[in-house]
Amino acid sequence: MINSYNKKIILTFLFLIGLGIHAQSYKSIKPIKGEIVFREISKIIDRKMFEKSLHLTGEKLKQNLKKSFQKDEEYAGREKEIEEWCNASAEAMKLIYIEDSTQIHSYNFEDNLQSFSSHVILTIVENKKETKKINGYICYKVVYEYKEDEKSNDEDFMDFAGNVIYKREMWVTDEIQCLYHPVVFEKSILEKYYPLEIKETDNTIHGFVTKYILQSIYLQ
Repeated sequence: MINSYNKKIILTFLFLIGLGIHAQSYKSIKPIKGEIVFREISKIIDRKMFEKSLHLTGEKLKQNLKKSFQKDEEYAGREKEIEEWCNASAEAMKLIYIEDSTQIHSYNFEDNLQSFSSHVILTIVENKKETKKINGYICYKVVYEYKEDEKSNDEDFMDFAGNVIYKREMWVTDEIQCLYHPVVFEKSILEKYYPLEIKETDNTIHGFVTKYILQSIYLQ
């Protein structure tokens, strides 16, 4: 049976792991075979702003976790342990934001293994007047904001986790109709758009950006 401490830690780490006018005539593609590959690039673009916001967010996380533990009678008199746990959680959060890290995300369409997220979509804004071509596909701009679908009776934890809002600025195409994507897992987004370039930020860590750049795409 999971005790209250383990529940807090599990929730914390799940949250941490979990931070143009289109007037062309074309026939959309519904791929059943092929591969799409994105390169993920994470980068600090303003170090001063980044370090300040990372410190403030880490301190807020520690304070919220500390309040949560202190309300639980099980941890009465265990202030030193609580301090260590809260510090460890704050350090774990900082590890998410690694400067100049690069990863490769690929998807084979024939596998059809994607599961969808339960993210809460807050806003979606289309701009079909801004267009560009990516690997031959005509794309337009879509910006949406979302947050994690965190569920907890712990008010202090939710005061932190429930207020983090993620923003994605994307170049999307209508020429590909598919619910499978190696980066975007919101079904409601993929039902309308197919993203070929993505920039992600959030409202807690400033001066840091993650981009997903299309490396290759082969569809049948």
